[in-house]
Amino acid sequence: MTNDVDAWPSLPCNRLATGAVHEVGEDQLFFSTTDRLGVITAANTVFVQLSRFNYEQLMGAPHNIIRHPAMPGGAFKLMWDTLQAGDPFCAYVANLAADGSTYSVLATITPLGQDSYLSVRCRPQCDDLHNAATAIYRATRPLELESRAAGLSARDAAATGLQKLAHLLGDAGFATYEDFMNVVLPAEMAIRWAAPQPRRPDATGPAADLLVATTALQDALHDWMAHQSRLADVAQHLQVAVPQLRLSMDEALQTGQTLTRSTSEVFNPVMIWINLWAQMMDSLDNILSQLGQSLTALRQSCLRTVFHLSLTTLHTQTVAQFAVELIDQVTVPGYDEQARMAAINALGQALAHGFSATEERVAANATLAAQTASHVDFTHDVMDIPHQVIAQWKKVADAHASDTAALLPRVEEQVRRTDESLALLEELSRQISSVAQQTPTARVTAALSQVLTCMSALLGQGSPSWAGWAPSGS
Repeated sequence: MTNDVDAWPSLPCNRLATGAVHEVGEDQLFFSTTDRLGVITAANTVFVQLSRFNYEQLMGAPHNIIRHPAMPGGAFKLMWDTLQAGDPFCAYVANLAADGSTYSVLATITPLGQDSYLSVRCRPQCDDLHNAATAIYRATRPLELESRAAGLSARDAAATGLQKLAHLLGDAGFATYEDFMNVVLPAEMAIRWAAPQPRRPDATGPAADLLVATTALQDALHDWMAHQSRLADVAQHLQVAVPQLRLSMDEALQTGQTLTRSTSEVFNPVMIWINLWAQMMDSLDNILSQLGQSLTALRQSCLRTVFHLSLTTLHTQTVAQFAVELIDQVTVPGYDEQARMAAINALGQALAHGFSATEERVAANATLAAQTASHVDFTHDVMDIPHQVIAQWKKVADAHASDTAALLPRVEEQVRRTDESLALLEELSRQISSVAQQTPTARVTAALSQVLTCMSALLGQGSPSWAGWAPSGS
């Protein structure tokens, strides 16, 4: 696809919205594919119905034929920047149907190799997130139109709009657009997961087999997603704990120094421990800083993986929807067997590609989690030093009760808090190690293989676009 806005054949902003609105059904999923120039090459019947174009009008047309004039160009610049980096993209989008009516979707776009893209759309169901995105678009689009009126090109106006979008996202609490996507798609898919899935219990044949296989794959993907979410949650708990650990060390040092001063008239072996502890503080700062960085990287990687798993789940649900279309023999004028085969090829390629990318991410997360667990264990060993220090404090307190009586409650509280810190580190290290070792990859692999086998059966003698695919661990 080209990101040169000025080169688009027919700018949709030249078309007018009538103000009429039609909604995407909660159970409707629709998709299309384009080549690298943005020309539509395949679609399902739901796209034809919702766009209100004829199938023949859509095939060979630029995908921006459905672009709504209220959508900021900055959103599409962000999309192209993301796709051309090889990453999938997700956004709330207002589309313009052939009759001028508006329909809103959550759109995902996934690169299929170097030469094509798959876009899957569904009804937005997280109202707060959808409304927030719409408000940001509404605040951005006038700036772009003003920029165009001032003589800027569409490309430069889109760049101006993207800067505005980034600023407004920051105000909404999202440091990057990726952070926004990592929230939006899993939240939307959680709602879709809870909704009834299509069933055709009396159906037989390859399409019916495919529908059954997608159910097993969705279940496996759901477990995989829950696994990665648990790993992200443990990392977040540790992130929260790191500042508390730093505070505990500071308080330990302060209490020790106070206790040392109170017993300075006699030989105090605690002074040796306190001096050692003070000398180690800079090193301990670095240790906790590195631990915090490791935890941030682990959590962010897990959230990114959950996004990819959500996308693969959406693709799986799209395959299920398409299987239902085949079983129910849903069609539109001009939608022939060649159109169906092109759609099956694209969906199968997206599933295989998505799984391979996610499998690599999960394996990388397991390695990162193991490294983080080792880092936590090392931090635990270092944190055991103040535990030994306060043990010495108590001995001094026992030997100099008259001098240290006022400090005893503070010492006892420090003992308790240090014990809690050590116990927390032990537990979270155990959780990270446990979750990292329980990846349900094999179950997903088996379920996906069955889905692709059913899709190959539907293609008959044709060679599927995912021919030769195999999981990296096989």
